Amino acid sequence: METTTGSTMIATPAGAFFDIPLSLIIVAGQVRSRIDQAGEAFLGLVESIREKGVLEAIVVTPRDGKYLLIAGERRFLACQKLGLATIPARVIDVVSGRDEILALQLTENLQRADLDPIDTAQAVVEYIKARHGDEAFDIDGIMNTMISLEREPDRVKTEIADTVSAIQKVSGKSLRSLERGCSLLKLPEEIQNALREGLIGVSQGYIFAANLDNSLLMEIFQKAIGEGFTNAALEKEFKKKLKPTTTPTTVKKRSFSLYRGSVQSVRTGIADQVDAFRKSDLEALLTDLRELVALVEGRLKSAED
Repeated sequence: METTTGSTMIATPAGAFFDIPLSLIIVAGQVRSRIDQAGEAFLGLVESIREKGVLEAIVVTPRDGKYLLIAGERRFLACQKLGLATIPARVIDVVSGRDEILALQLTENLQRADLDPIDTAQAVVEYIKARHGDEAFDIDGIMNTMISLEREPDRVKTEIADTVSAIQKVSGKSLRSLERGCSLLKLPEEIQNALREGLIGVSQGYIFAANLDNSLLMEIFQKAIGEGFTNAALEKEFKKKLKPTTTPTTVKKRSFSLYRGSVQSVRTGIADQVDAFRKSDLEALLTDLRELVALVEGRLKSAED
Protein backbone atom coordinates (compact mmCIF):
# COMPACT_ATOMS: atom_id res chain seq x y z
CA MET A 1 0.00 0.00 0.00
CA GLU A 2 1.10 3.63 -0.51
CA THR A 3 0.33 7.08 0.75
CA THR A 4 0.89 10.44 -0.91
CA THR A 5 2.77 13.29 0.78
CA GLY A 6 3.01 16.20 -1.64
CA SER A 7 4.26 14.58 -4.84
CA THR A 8 6.14 11.80 -3.05
CA MET A 9 4.76 8.26 -2.79
CA ILE A 10 5.75 6.52 0.45
CA ALA A 11 5.26 2.77 0.91
CA THR A 12 3.21 1.92 4.00
CA PRO A 13 3.22 -1.80 4.74
CA ALA A 14 0.52 -3.12 7.07
CA GLY A 15 1.48 -2.96 10.72
CA ALA A 16 4.14 -0.29 10.13
CA PHE A 17 4.32 3.12 11.82
CA PHE A 18 4.36 6.29 9.73
CA ASP A 19 3.75 10.01 10.02
CA ILE A 20 0.57 10.45 7.99
CA PRO A 21 -0.85 13.83 6.86
CA LEU A 22 -3.95 14.71 8.88
CA SER A 23 -5.66 15.66 5.63
CA LEU A 24 -5.57 12.01 4.53
CA ILE A 25 -7.36 10.69 7.61
CA ILE A 26 -11.11 9.94 7.55
CA VAL A 27 -12.95 10.09 10.88
CA ALA A 28 -16.25 8.19 10.90
CA GLY A 29 -18.17 5.75 13.07
CA GLN A 30 -16.00 6.00 16.17
CA VAL A 31 -16.72 4.10 19.38
CA ARG A 32 -16.44 7.33 21.35
CA SER A 33 -19.63 9.23 20.50
CA ARG A 34 -18.53 12.67 21.68
CA ILE A 35 -15.39 14.46 22.81
CA ASP A 36 -15.47 17.64 24.88
CA GLN A 37 -12.78 19.71 23.18
CA ALA A 38 -13.21 22.47 25.78
CA GLY A 39 -12.84 20.07 28.71
CA GLU A 40 -9.86 19.91 31.02
CA ALA A 41 -8.85 16.40 29.96
CA PHE A 42 -8.75 17.24 26.25
CA LEU A 43 -6.92 20.54 26.76
CA GLY A 44 -4.41 18.65 28.91
CA LEU A 45 -3.81 16.25 26.02
CA VAL A 46 -3.28 19.20 23.67
CA GLU A 47 -0.62 20.66 25.97
CA SER A 48 1.04 17.27 26.38
CA ILE A 49 1.31 16.84 22.60
CA ARG A 50 2.56 20.43 22.26
CA GLU A 51 5.37 19.72 24.71
CA LYS A 52 6.21 16.06 24.07
CA GLY A 53 4.59 15.14 20.76
CA VAL A 54 2.25 12.19 20.19
CA LEU A 55 3.50 9.42 22.48
CA GLU A 56 1.02 6.77 21.29
CA ALA A 57 0.35 6.34 17.57
CA ILE A 58 -3.21 6.33 16.26
CA VAL A 59 -4.46 3.27 14.37
CA VAL A 60 -5.67 3.53 10.76
CA THR A 61 -6.55 1.31 7.82
CA PRO A 62 -6.41 2.18 4.08
CA ARG A 63 -9.68 3.47 2.61
CA ASP A 64 -10.16 4.89 -0.91
CA GLY A 65 -6.68 6.37 -1.21
CA LYS A 66 -6.83 7.76 2.32
CA TYR A 67 -6.90 6.25 5.82
CA LEU A 68 -9.89 5.43 8.01
CA LEU A 69 -9.28 6.17 11.69
CA ILE A 70 -9.76 3.10 13.87
CA ALA A 71 -8.52 4.39 17.22
CA GLY A 72 -7.06 7.66 18.51
CA GLU A 73 -9.67 10.31 17.70
CA ARG A 74 -8.74 12.50 20.70
CA ARG A 75 -5.08 12.51 19.61
CA PHE A 76 -6.12 13.28 16.03
CA LEU A 77 -8.30 16.22 17.13
CA ALA A 78 -5.57 17.52 19.45
CA CYS A 79 -3.10 17.54 16.56
CA GLN A 80 -5.66 19.36 14.43
CA LYS A 81 -6.10 21.95 17.17
CA LEU A 82 -2.33 22.48 17.25
CA GLY A 83 -2.23 22.89 13.47
CA LEU A 84 0.14 19.97 12.96
CA ALA A 85 0.54 18.60 9.45
CA THR A 86 1.10 14.94 10.31
CA ILE A 87 0.49 12.41 13.09
CA PRO A 88 2.22 9.11 13.95
CA ALA A 89 0.00 6.22 12.88
CA ARG A 90 0.06 2.44 12.83
CA VAL A 91 -1.30 1.15 9.53
CA ILE A 92 -3.14 -2.17 9.71
CA ASP A 93 -4.44 -4.43 6.94
CA VAL A 94 -7.38 -3.27 4.87
CA VAL A 95 -10.71 -3.82 6.62
CA SER A 96 -14.05 -2.88 5.13
CA GLY A 97 -16.84 -4.70 6.97
CA ARG A 98 -18.58 -2.78 9.74
CA ASP A 99 -18.13 -5.74 12.11
CA GLU A 100 -14.38 -5.89 11.37
CA ILE A 101 -13.96 -2.19 12.03
CA LEU A 102 -15.97 -2.38 15.26
CA ALA A 103 -13.96 -5.40 16.38
CA LEU A 104 -10.75 -3.43 15.94
CA GLN A 105 -12.20 -0.40 17.71
CA LEU A 106 -13.35 -2.64 20.55
CA THR A 107 -9.86 -4.09 20.89
CA GLU A 108 -8.25 -0.65 20.85
CA ASN A 109 -10.81 1.16 23.00
CA LEU A 110 -12.63 -1.09 25.49
CA GLN A 111 -9.59 -1.42 27.72
CA ARG A 112 -9.05 2.35 27.83
CA ALA A 113 -9.86 3.84 31.22
CA ASP A 114 -11.08 7.13 29.72
CA LEU A 115 -13.87 5.63 27.58
CA ASP A 116 -17.14 6.58 29.26
CA PRO A 117 -19.58 3.79 30.26
CA ILE A 118 -22.26 4.82 27.76
CA ASP A 119 -19.85 4.65 24.81
CA THR A 120 -18.50 1.35 26.13
CA ALA A 121 -21.99 -0.15 26.24
CA GLN A 122 -22.87 1.29 22.84
CA ALA A 123 -19.72 -0.25 21.36
CA VAL A 124 -20.73 -3.68 22.67
CA VAL A 125 -24.28 -3.36 21.32
CA GLU A 126 -23.17 -2.09 17.90
CA TYR A 127 -20.62 -4.88 17.55
CA ILE A 128 -23.20 -7.57 18.29
CA LYS A 129 -25.67 -5.94 15.89
CA ALA A 130 -23.02 -5.73 13.17
CA ARG A 131 -22.14 -9.41 13.57
CA HIS A 132 -25.72 -10.68 13.93
CA GLY A 133 -27.99 -8.14 12.28
CA ASP A 134 -30.22 -10.93 11.02
CA GLU A 135 -31.19 -11.66 14.62
CA ALA A 136 -32.91 -8.23 14.88
CA PHE A 137 -31.27 -7.60 18.25
CA ASP A 138 -32.37 -4.70 20.40
CA ILE A 139 -30.90 -3.79 23.80
CA ASP A 140 -33.34 -6.02 25.70
CA GLY A 141 -32.59 -8.91 23.36
CA ILE A 142 -28.84 -8.53 23.89
CA MET A 143 -29.27 -8.33 27.66
CA ASN A 144 -31.49 -11.44 27.66
CA THR A 145 -28.91 -13.28 25.58
CA MET A 146 -26.20 -12.49 28.14
CA ILE A 147 -28.48 -13.64 30.96
CA SER A 148 -29.18 -16.88 29.06
CA LEU A 149 -25.46 -17.40 28.45
CA GLU A 150 -24.85 -17.18 32.17
CA ARG A 151 -27.77 -19.41 33.21
CA GLU A 152 -28.32 -21.79 30.29
CA PRO A 153 -25.48 -21.40 27.75
CA ASP A 154 -26.62 -24.42 25.73
CA ARG A 155 -29.75 -22.50 24.67
CA VAL A 156 -27.72 -19.76 22.93
CA LYS A 157 -26.52 -20.13 19.35
CA THR A 158 -22.81 -20.96 19.12
CA GLU A 159 -22.11 -18.02 16.78
CA ILE A 160 -23.63 -15.50 19.20
CA ALA A 161 -21.95 -17.12 22.20
CA ASP A 162 -18.59 -16.81 20.39
CA THR A 163 -19.20 -13.12 19.71
CA VAL A 164 -19.99 -12.38 23.36
CA SER A 165 -17.01 -14.48 24.45
CA ALA A 166 -14.75 -12.38 22.19
CA ILE A 167 -16.11 -9.19 23.78
CA GLN A 168 -15.43 -10.63 27.23
CA LYS A 169 -11.82 -11.37 26.33
CA VAL A 170 -11.24 -7.92 24.85
CA SER A 171 -12.91 -6.01 27.66
CA GLY A 172 -11.98 -8.24 30.56
CA LYS A 173 -15.59 -8.01 31.77
CA SER A 174 -17.91 -10.74 33.07
CA LEU A 175 -21.25 -11.50 31.45
CA ARG A 176 -23.01 -9.85 34.38
CA SER A 177 -20.88 -6.72 33.97
CA LEU A 178 -21.56 -6.54 30.22
CA GLU A 179 -25.30 -7.02 30.77
CA ARG A 180 -25.43 -4.30 33.42
CA GLY A 181 -23.41 -2.01 31.15
CA CYS A 182 -25.95 -2.46 28.35
CA SER A 183 -28.74 -1.58 30.79
CA LEU A 184 -27.30 1.94 30.99
CA LEU A 185 -28.43 2.53 27.40
CA LYS A 186 -32.05 2.30 28.58
CA LEU A 187 -31.62 5.28 30.90
CA PRO A 188 -33.14 8.68 30.03
CA GLU A 189 -30.70 10.91 28.15
CA GLU A 190 -30.33 13.26 31.13
CA ILE A 191 -29.06 10.45 33.34
CA GLN A 192 -26.80 9.14 30.56
CA ASN A 193 -25.23 12.59 30.23
CA ALA A 194 -24.66 12.73 34.00
CA LEU A 195 -22.80 9.42 33.71
CA ARG A 196 -20.68 10.69 30.83
CA GLU A 197 -19.75 13.80 32.78
CA GLY A 198 -18.98 11.94 36.00
CA LEU A 199 -21.79 13.59 37.97
CA ILE A 200 -22.90 10.13 39.08
CA GLY A 201 -20.85 6.95 39.24
CA VAL A 202 -21.33 3.87 37.08
CA SER A 203 -22.60 1.86 40.07
CA GLN A 204 -25.26 4.52 40.63
CA GLY A 205 -26.14 4.29 36.95
CA TYR A 206 -26.83 0.59 37.48
CA ILE A 207 -29.14 1.45 40.39
CA PHE A 208 -31.10 3.90 38.21
CA ALA A 209 -31.28 1.32 35.40
CA ALA A 210 -32.69 -1.24 37.84
CA ASN A 211 -35.45 1.21 38.80
CA LEU A 212 -36.60 2.43 35.38
CA ASP A 213 -40.22 1.65 36.20
CA ASN A 214 -40.18 3.83 39.32
CA SER A 215 -42.47 6.83 38.77
CA LEU A 216 -40.11 8.98 40.87
CA LEU A 217 -37.02 8.11 38.83
CA MET A 218 -36.22 11.62 37.58
CA GLU A 219 -37.18 13.24 40.88
CA ILE A 220 -34.76 10.96 42.73
CA PHE A 221 -32.12 11.61 40.06
CA GLN A 222 -32.35 15.38 40.56
CA LYS A 223 -32.14 14.88 44.31
CA ALA A 224 -29.09 12.63 43.92
CA ILE A 225 -27.32 15.25 41.80
CA GLY A 226 -28.13 17.99 44.30
CA GLU A 227 -27.29 16.10 47.48
CA GLY A 228 -24.54 13.79 46.28
CA PHE A 229 -26.01 10.46 47.41
CA THR A 230 -23.87 7.47 48.28
CA ASN A 231 -24.92 4.18 46.66
CA ALA A 232 -26.54 3.06 49.90
CA ALA A 233 -28.48 6.33 50.22
CA LEU A 234 -29.65 6.04 46.60
CA GLU A 235 -30.83 2.47 47.14
CA LYS A 236 -32.66 3.60 50.29
CA GLU A 237 -34.34 6.44 48.37
CA PHE A 238 -35.77 4.01 45.83
CA LYS A 239 -37.00 1.69 48.58
CA LYS A 240 -38.95 4.38 50.39
CA LYS A 241 -42.71 3.84 50.32
CA LEU A 242 -45.08 6.73 49.87
CA LYS A 243 -47.43 7.15 52.85
CA PRO A 244 -51.04 6.47 51.83
CA THR A 245 -53.22 9.59 51.80
CA THR A 246 -56.38 7.56 52.32
CA THR A 247 -57.27 4.45 54.23
CA PRO A 248 -56.34 1.51 52.03
CA THR A 249 -59.26 -0.55 50.82
CA THR A 250 -59.29 -4.30 51.06
CA VAL A 251 -58.06 -5.86 47.84
CA LYS A 252 -60.55 -8.40 46.55
CA LYS A 253 -58.98 -11.78 46.00
CA ARG A 254 -59.15 -12.76 42.35
CA SER A 255 -60.44 -16.13 41.28
CA PHE A 256 -57.56 -18.49 40.58
CA SER A 257 -59.24 -19.45 37.31
CA LEU A 258 -58.44 -15.95 36.01
CA TYR A 259 -54.73 -16.59 36.42
CA ARG A 260 -54.95 -19.92 34.65
CA GLY A 261 -57.01 -18.27 31.93
CA SER A 262 -54.25 -15.69 31.39
CA VAL A 263 -51.66 -18.45 30.98
CA GLN A 264 -53.90 -20.26 28.50
CA SER A 265 -54.34 -17.02 26.56
CA VAL A 266 -50.58 -16.57 26.26
CA ARG A 267 -50.18 -20.17 25.13
CA THR A 268 -52.86 -19.80 22.46
CA GLY A 269 -51.45 -16.49 21.23
CA ILE A 270 -47.93 -17.89 20.82
CA ALA A 271 -49.20 -21.03 19.06
CA ASP A 272 -51.40 -19.10 16.62
CA GLN A 273 -48.93 -16.31 15.77
CA VAL A 274 -45.51 -17.87 16.25
CA ASP A 275 -44.11 -16.23 13.08
CA ALA A 276 -45.19 -12.76 14.20
CA PHE A 277 -42.77 -12.55 17.13
CA ARG A 278 -39.10 -11.57 17.10
CA LYS A 279 -36.58 -13.84 18.75
CA SER A 280 -35.74 -11.17 21.33
CA ASP A 281 -39.44 -10.92 22.27
CA LEU A 282 -39.68 -14.67 22.77
CA GLU A 283 -36.46 -14.73 24.79
CA ALA A 284 -37.84 -12.00 27.07
CA LEU A 285 -41.10 -13.94 27.47
CA LEU A 286 -39.15 -17.11 28.23
CA THR A 287 -37.25 -15.30 30.99
CA ASP A 288 -40.56 -14.10 32.48
CA LEU A 289 -42.04 -17.60 32.34
CA ARG A 290 -39.04 -19.13 34.08
CA GLU A 291 -39.36 -16.56 36.85
CA LEU A 292 -43.08 -17.42 37.09
CA VAL A 293 -42.28 -21.14 37.34
CA ALA A 294 -39.76 -20.45 40.11
CA LEU A 295 -42.35 -18.36 41.96
CA VAL A 296 -45.06 -21.04 41.70
CA GLU A 297 -42.66 -23.78 42.80
CA GLY A 298 -41.77 -21.66 45.82
CA ARG A 299 -45.44 -21.20 46.74
CA LEU A 300 -46.07 -24.97 46.47
CA LYS A 301 -43.95 -25.59 49.55
CA SER A 302 -46.26 -23.59 51.81
CA ALA A 303 -49.59 -23.97 49.98
CA GLU A 304 -52.43 -25.91 51.61
CA ASP A 305 -53.97 -28.96 49.95
